[in-house]
Amino acid sequence: MNNDTGGDHPMPGTRMRRLFDENLSMIETMTRIEIRRLGRMPRGTHLGQDDGNPVTDLLPDRYLDRYDREFLYRMLGSTIRLRARLADPTANHAAHSVIEEILISRAVRLVADDDNEEGSGLEAWLEDWLGDLDVDRLYDPAADEATLASDPATGSGDMRFDHWFEDQYWADETDCVLSSWGLRFVQCFSAV
Repeated sequence: MNNDTGGDHPMPGTRMRRLFDENLSMIETMTRIEIRRLGRMPRGTHLGQDDGNPVTDLLPDRYLDRYDREFLYRMLGSTIRLRARLADPTANHAAHSVIEEILISRAVRLVADDDNEEGSGLEAWLEDWLGDLDVDRLYDPAADEATLASDPATGSGDMRFDHWFEDQYWADETDCVLSSWGLRFVQCFSAV
């Protein structure tokens, strides 16, 4: 067990932590741009109507027609709140909602896409932080809506689209450890 994260995988280096924060900032900026763009289009326009949109590359394809201006506005709010919480060393840094899990996992994976970083180490570290990475099921075309519903046996929250912004994860303080980054990383989540 590694004392940096409480898991078996070492804490990423300073460069990776900086890239992670920059990626969350980039996601925030891209979301702001898309909100403005969709605001100039007819009501009901969604990101699924626009090929090559960078925000759609972050989100599961299964809901492309649901990513409208209202969704993006809520995603922007979640991104801002998440970044503020991660910047506060005394705050709980666990993902509270499905959208926060998506944002965290996408930001970490964008770091892994950097040619100079070790992707497999980041994936292992991400799993230490978020737990079981059940958010990956959203990107699996074989997973149907029924499998995305809450599963008390596995501690998985309700991953269906209508529940993405609900606070549905909790962290017992005994499950949190203070890392050398000054952030609490939760090893596991449970549905409330």
